[in-house]
This record gives sequence, C-alpha cells and structure tokens, in this order.
Amino acid sequence: MKMEKGKIPYNSLIRSVLRVPFERKETDQVARDGAILSCSLSASDADGVSTISASVNTTVYGGPLAEKLAFYRSLNSALAAGIEPESVMLAMTLPVGEKETTTAERMREFKAAADAENVRIAGGHTAYSNQVNAPVLTVTVSGRAYEPEKPAPGDALILTGFTGDTGAMVLNHACGERLKQRFTGDYLEGTVDAEEHLSAAKSAKILRKMSAVMHDVSEGGILGALWEFAEGHHIGFTVDEKAIPIHQETIEICEYLSGNPYTLLSTGCMLASVKDGDAAVQTLMEAGIPAVCIGVLEPGKKKKLLRNDETRYLDRPQQDFIMELENFG
Repeated sequence: MKMEKGKIPYNSLIRSVLRVPFERKETDQVARDGAILSCSLSASDADGVSTISASVNTTVYGGPLAEKLAFYRSLNSALAAGIEPESVMLAMTLPVGEKETTTAERMREFKAAADAENVRIAGGHTAYSNQVNAPVLTVTVSGRAYEPEKPAPGDALILTGFTGDTGAMVLNHACGERLKQRFTGDYLEGTVDAEEHLSAAKSAKILRKMSAVMHDVSEGGILGALWEFAEGHHIGFTVDEKAIPIHQETIEICEYLSGNPYTLLSTGCMLASVKDGDAAVQTLMEAGIPAVCIGVLEPGKKKKLLRNDETRYLDRPQQDFIMELENFG
C-alpha cells in the first residue's frame, strides 16, 4: 500500500507502526489520541494522588502559522491524554538557504505560544539540511499525567469550539488571493479569529474535573477525531451531523476549494465523552467556551451519523483537505 501525504491511516498505524515495538494488547493504549506516551511511575503528590510522568510529540511541516500549530497540536494532544504540560522541546530541520532572521522569527512565534500557556521551553535542536524543502518542526511536550477515565455506552459526546475553523484560517493565509476572487475581505476576516482559539487548555481543565475522556480534534477534523476515538476505545456512537458546530465561512470556503469541511484541520477543538452532557455543556458555556452535545456512545462498533431521517455509517475519513497545500503536513 503506497502511503499518501499526511497522518498515517489508523489501520496502517496499528499494523505497521504500533505492533512492531508493542504487544498486540498494548496497541489500544497507545493509539487512543494518535500520540505516543512515554510513561514512568513517579512519587505521589502531596494530596496522595499517584501520578506518572509523560510526554507527547507532534511534527508539522511548514505552511502558514507552522510554529503556533506545531506547539498547540502537541499541547492539545497532551491535555487530551490527561497530561499537565510543564516543559516543551522544539527540534527544527530547516531548508539550507533560510535566512537567520527567519529562523529567529520562528523562535519568537514559538516562544510567544509557550509563554501564553506558561510552558517552559526546555531545549531542542536546530539544523539546516538540503534534504528538506520545507521546515520540519517536531515538538515534544512533557509533564505530569493522571490515569485517564474510560468511556462507556450512554456517555454523551460533546464538542468544544467550531470544527474546521483552524483549517479555514490556514486556507485563507495560503489561498487568500484565490479566495478573494469569490469572497469579500470582510467575509474572510472572520477566519482570522481562529488564531486566538488554538489552545484547548481552558476546556480541558473543565472537562478533566468532570472525569471526561478527551480527544483533541486536529488533522482530519471532527470526522477523523470521531473515528479515532471510537476505534481506540472499541466503542460505537450515534452523532447528529446537524448538531456539529461549524461556521458558514468554513463551509463556503471548502465548497469553493472542493474540500470537505468536516475533515478539515480543527486545532483548538476538543471532543469528549462525559456522563452528564447537559451539565458539561452548561459549565463550558458559562466559562465562555462554545460547546454542544453532538451524540452519544453506544455498545458495539457501529459509527452512526444521522442527518434528518437518514442514517449512514462513518467509514475511515478521507485525508485532511489541508494536506493539499504545498509544504504543509
């Protein structure tokens, strides 16, 4: 099977990556959030709660806002896995010929994101190579983690934020001139706000108090996140597609560029299962975080999507539309 650009398909991840170093029974544990956790037992906290040290990493290839996206995609994956981020490391492999001023600006952007989340930059590695034609940024977030909860049939599925917002923003940065042939500047300006909502730290803190099981919605959009959540936890769901929050600008931009808005990059959104969906949504909304109950978990493995009176079943979602951009990954 010839691999395509972007995140490795879930079945290939299990078959060709995770089952090589891990036993079959362990692959479910490491695949739930699409991130590898390196865990070791540590001393209990003063409150008597036993914690573990853990790390998660993400690699981003160039493209608009690469430094911020690399940081927040790792941060949000860590938060979803129950990690309280303490430090971060950045490894950059950059094209030969890049100006030093450009490299310095990359670090300023990355540091601004880390400072905003009170995460310490512990170190990293920077090199220039003629083997890459776009920046390769690998971010590792480390911190303390608590044993995650497990989802169960009957739990509500909620989504914070608006799916596809980050992707629409990146598309506006990358394809702005083309989009302006169809949309006004004022209309496209709404996508810029997504840069202020890349962090899921606030929503994760609230959801953790409710014993939620979280999965960050990033590459692959909401449909990709639903697939990974269900496959990783061996559980089914019924989701009302019309309940999934999405901005009209995102839909129209994707229609114009022939992409699927529901598989579009959604960094900052958090998918979570909770016992009391109404209470979780109310608490999140009171904290100023957009949140909606989009479905419910069910026994078995059927992934049902409802739209009006029609029911269809989610197949493995297509590749994120954002991967069609040059130098983005």
